[in-house]
Order: sequence, then structure tokens, then C-alpha cells
Amino acid sequence: MPDAGRSPVSLSGPVLVLGARGFLGRRILAALETAGQAVRVPPPGDLTAATRADWDALLDGVAGVINAAGRTAGSPSELARANALLPARLLEEAARVNVKLVHLGSAAEYGAVPEGHASREDDPARPLSPYGASKLAGTVLIKEALRSGRVQAAVLRLTNPLGAGLGAETLPGRAARELAQATRAGQDTVRFGPLGARRDFVDARDVARAAVYALTSDLSGVVNMGSGQARPVRDLVDGLVTLTGFRGQILEDAPGSPRSNDVPYQRADISRLRDSGFTLRHNFHDSLDSLLCGLEPTEARSRVPG
Repeated sequence: MPDAGRSPVSLSGPVLVLGARGFLGRRILAALETAGQAVRVPPPGDLTAATRADWDALLDGVAGVINAAGRTAGSPSELARANALLPARLLEEAARVNVKLVHLGSAAEYGAVPEGHASREDDPARPLSPYGASKLAGTVLIKEALRSGRVQAAVLRLTNPLGAGLGAETLPGRAARELAQATRAGQDTVRFGPLGARRDFVDARDVARAAVYALTSDLSGVVNMGSGQARPVRDLVDGLVTLTGFRGQILEDAPGSPRSNDVPYQRADISRLRDSGFTLRHNFHDSLDSLLCGLEPTEARSRVPG
């Protein structure tokens, strides 16, 4: 079975990539193009309302579909439309033209797990947030379609992707921007909420490679995608402090994240992905370096060389 990092399987037609303008979608496009694979990107718009003719045009001649579209925040109806209704429509269309669908799920589908437990694909899914619930709804639809033999599909259940372009609405994205700016401005302190929660961080470039790999291999069903390690969020901030050269004090006296209280520990068991032949290329330091290097000049990037 080919690893996407060695000799990618050549597909007979373009790959349709949904969410191609997003954080992970851009990396999936880059991974496909690096492999010499033709791609197709839908125009902006709500694909849940697209006509059959619209879908015929999008899917004409494609060899597969990767769905990196979705929402992490919004009203329940917005989350449901992006994370459940869109996958439902994709299932219908992928089944109609008989192409494989790779869908990006989320480890938020698992909900809270005991300290030290590595979540397995067959563990109970008990999401604690509207986001996690909406992502689980999309996954359940795909699993049922697989069970009934209607589609070929894989769901990559992602932990916490890191890399260039991660938004400031996330803790890693905000930490990178604030520490870079604080270093440049000579600030004495930077404040965060409590940083003791443990998370499984994975490089966004490896996520993109895994999506391509899932499309070109015989992986099927739910497959965890993460690093397989749980790190205190404090490690992320400390790593960014080292890379930026920030010499001030890190305080943890800001209001904490509700998610950190609800889900203090997260780690994925990635045995299934590894056993299939896929290997990670990037370590935690690589991810932090990429996160900082991706800051725009207007975000006052400051980075210690080396």
C-alpha cells in the first residue's frame, strides 16, 4: 500500500477538493499538486443548495473527492449545514458517480476521555459541543452509507492541526501572533488562560498527506489522524517563546477555555493509520516553526534564527 510521501498513486482524473480555500484545504491542494495530480475546486457558494446540473459539472470525470469544508463555530443551524448537510449531499453525489470520498472529521466527536486514554476508532463517540455533535452527524451518515455498500469513503478523524495560516481564533494561532508582537514591542508579559490541558497536535502538512493517502489507498471507514502524543498546551506556548525569543513572563490568569475544562485530555490512537503504511514526516517543533513562519508581516512576526 503506497505511502503518500513515497510513490503516490496516480489517479485517472482530477480530484475535487471542497474547502480548498481554508487552512487545511490549501495544504491538500498543495499536496495533490506536488504529486502531479490535477485538481478541481468549486466556485464559492452553498453546495448544499447546488442543483444536480451543478454537481454534474463539478464531478464530471473526477477520480475522487476530498471534503475539507466545514465550520468550527457558528449557530447550531450553521454548524449542521456545513458539517452534516454538506456531507449528506456529498454522499449522494459520490455514490451516483461511483468515486471515493475522503472526509475530514474531528476528534471532538469523541468528547471527554479518561486521562491517559488514547481514543480508538471504535470507542463510543459522546461529543460535548455543538461543533462535535455536528461533525459526528456527518461521520455517522458516512459510516451508514459504507455499511450499506453505497459509497467508497474514509473519514479522517483529526486531532489539533498546526501550521502556517492557522487563524487567530484558535489558541495556537493567537499565541503565535501575540508572542511575535510582544517580542517586537518589548512587552513584559503575555496573558493566557490555564495551559494545563493536554492535546494531540499534528502538523497540517501531514494531515494533507494523509488525506491524499486515504484517497489513493484502500483505507475505509473512520481512521484517526493525529500524532499519537498528548502534550500540555503549555508546551506549545513554551515552544513559541523559544522560537520568538520572547523574554518576558507568561501568565495564566486570563479566563480559561470552556473546552479545556470539559475535555482536559486528548490523544488519538493512530495504530490503524500507521499499520496501513502511512508515516508522519513532521514533528512538533516543525509545526511550531511553520506556524510562526506563516504569519503575515502586518502581524509583526519576530523569530529567532536557527
